[in-house]
Amino acid sequence: MIDVFMLVREGLLEVEPESNAIKRVQFCECDQEQFDEIREMIAREDAGFFGRLEDVVLFEDDDFTAQFPTLESIEVKLEDESLQDDVEKLDRLQMKRTSMNAKASFPYDCINLDFCEYYYPQPPGMMRVNKTVAKFLDWQRRVATEEDSTAVNNFVLAVTCRYDTDFPAAAKSRLTELIRDNCRTSLSYKSYIEETRDITEAEAWAAKDPEDLFFAGWPKDIARAASELGWAMKVLDYVYYRRIGDSGAPYLIACLVALFSKEEGPLDDTPTAMFAVDPNRRALIGDIARESEDGRELVENLEAIVGLRNEQARRKNRPELPAP
Repeated sequence: MIDVFMLVREGLLEVEPESNAIKRVQFCECDQEQFDEIREMIAREDAGFFGRLEDVVLFEDDDFTAQFPTLESIEVKLEDESLQDDVEKLDRLQMKRTSMNAKASFPYDCINLDFCEYYYPQPPGMMRVNKTVAKFLDWQRRVATEEDSTAVNNFVLAVTCRYDTDFPAAAKSRLTELIRDNCRTSLSYKSYIEETRDITEAEAWAAKDPEDLFFAGWPKDIARAASELGWAMKVLDYVYYRRIGDSGAPYLIACLVALFSKEEGPLDDTPTAMFAVDPNRRALIGDIARESEDGRELVENLEAIVGLRNEQARRKNRPELPAP
């Protein structure tokens, strides 16, 4: 919700004066308590999609759910008392409804996918996050019609994920494969790797500096999907910060922010790969002393954002956040 009220403060999202609802924002949340609070703070019943994002986006029909191809048919079946005792079928049909509503809500001007876990989770299902991002890029291609003029020619996407020393071995293999692919398709990329990393094989890079390999590799998957779907991808920012987990082990969170634009004809994802592989293009968000000039400015901004958030909390009888 702090993210939402940052956009409210910048005037990119509007709070309706009569209903106090925040317009033109949707979210997905799998924790019921948090889902209810966020929806209430946005003050719109249709603002959220309940469920794990990957499950919502990647939903596929089974023999049962395929019998209900429309939202109307789903609603009728959900009112059938005989279904209430079959929890599995009930959940599946509700998830199909959520997935259809989520797809119908596209496209967006700005998308923030905050996974905060590995971009490539432990197998099985290692590619679920990547497939979810690709599905978003696909749904963004909505074409304007006479009945519905909603369409976008460009949009901003931010993807956040985690890296630490427990990064799955299968994920390292995936990144190594992507690096090899880059080297095969781009001589300039291959030469840059050899000159700056003093290596000739991706496997040697994975052994020498797996964190650097992580930074260089995973944006390629997004760029590949974008080019296949007709989106030109331009990286705007690549930032990260380091933290210590509850167990005492260090980890980092990386966020890639990119602009996607519709383009005709074949697209080249090499510029994205070259951006990601350049360490000088990655910005470390370090600790900021509260007493420093940057710290005072940050606190001032947070106070304004939290103030907006607490105004809404008071309207909804929700607990207020303390001052930053």
